Amino acid sequence: MQFTTGNENSLNIFIDENEDTNLHLALNYSRDLISIHNKNGTFTYVSPSATSMLGYAQHELHKNSLFEYCHPNDQEELKKKFKEYIHNSDERKRFRFRRKEGDYIWLEMNCSSINNDQLVCISRDITEQMITEEEILETQEKYRLLVEFSKDTIGMLTESGVWTYINDEGKKLLGFTSSNEIVGTSLYDYISPSDHTVLNSFLTAKQNINFEKNLTRIDGEVRKVEIQLIPTVFKNRKIFQIIIKDITGQKKTEEQLQNAEKLSIVGQLAAGIAHEIRNPLTAIKGFAQFLTEDKSSHYGEVILTELERIEGIVNDLLVLAKPESNNFEQVNLVNVVKSVVVLLNSEAVLSNIAIDISYEQPELTISCEIDKIKQVVINVIKNSIEAMPDGGNIRVTVKKDRNFALVSVQDEGVGIPEERLSKIGEPFFSTKEKGTGLGLMICNKIIKNHGGNLHIKSKENEGTTVIILLPLFEDRR
Repeated sequence: MQFTTGNENSLNIFIDENEDTNLHLALNYSRDLISIHNKNGTFTYVSPSATSMLGYAQHELHKNSLFEYCHPNDQEELKKKFKEYIHNSDERKRFRFRRKEGDYIWLEMNCSSINNDQLVCISRDITEQMITEEEILETQEKYRLLVEFSKDTIGMLTESGVWTYINDEGKKLLGFTSSNEIVGTSLYDYISPSDHTVLNSFLTAKQNINFEKNLTRIDGEVRKVEIQLIPTVFKNRKIFQIIIKDITGQKKTEEQLQNAEKLSIVGQLAAGIAHEIRNPLTAIKGFAQFLTEDKSSHYGEVILTELERIEGIVNDLLVLAKPESNNFEQVNLVNVVKSVVVLLNSEAVLSNIAIDISYEQPELTISCEIDKIKQVVINVIKNSIEAMPDGGNIRVTVKKDRNFALVSVQDEGVGIPEERLSKIGEPFFSTKEKGTGLGLMICNKIIKNHGGNLHIKSKENEGTTVIILLPLFEDRR
């Protein structure tokens, strides 16, 4: 077989008569580009497919260097590869070739050395393949960035629930320092055992499914999450893609909205009840005054006293409906607390309870509705008394805390379980058998209306501490 040039305007390939003419047909009619180059990359032969593939006639490429048509960014690498081909390297090389129309296409070239100074190369157009690969890589990169920087936990699970991948948000959710610490563990490890049966049913169903569960972090903290399981296939293996959204804050907000709705309903009920009670009270009070005119009977005075007490309760109930007009006055909080302790001391003694009061300074002035603040302190101390059926001590402390006056009531009672502590102060929730849950809620509302805060700390079987913070009065005259 001999490769020669016929004239300046054409390239021909001659084959000995004894050789198979099929080789001639393969070279001249192949869809791939077949070319011969010297070690400098110069074309010494090119097949007719150059016209259909590249837009050049055979003679237009003859004696020109391959590197002249190569994309500038690919030239150095292609030259390096050509030197390797001279030493019988058969590795394929991809590069961009400039067509006659000026655009570039991707070629994949495979060369073999002949006579140690020439290369026979076969090149095929892989432009569509490269575009597809680039699109796949671009999609993969977009998905990777979406997964890595997602605010939700995204991962992959085996059909049995074992983690094979989890993003960085997942390590934050579960409380780990590295995502690798989670890989190999099971989703069951972070779900309550009581929910394992339900989780197993979701995994075996192999359907796209959403559900809510409590998820326990490595440090024991419980988070409310929404889990989505998506069946898929990865590397010919059936798996689940899992998306976990932390909805703990959302659930708290929903609970607050529900409580706000409850308060609204209670307020409307309170206003209606107070209105209905006040009407008969007015009539009873009027007739009771007639009884007081009879000096020989003390029943009238007793009735009036009890009516005034009922009227006070009705007014307290109205606090739920709307704040009353602010009849604030400057009072010494220490004296207010002392008067309440004196009032409740006899009841405490009957329950074998001693109330001890201490204060750092004799006067802490606040601006308040004195009756409302008394109501709060009475309610808190009475709760402490009721929480100590076997007697004990109640320590009441009044002191200054920065710009606030602080009242602390600490008892030695039964305490409040941790799981119920967060619900204290909600309407209709009470730790007492016959409690309504409204007392502490009213107290909290009164303190809020005074610009203060009410906090509760408790430990079961050790006691409860209620802390009331009220802003100190500032005389700016």
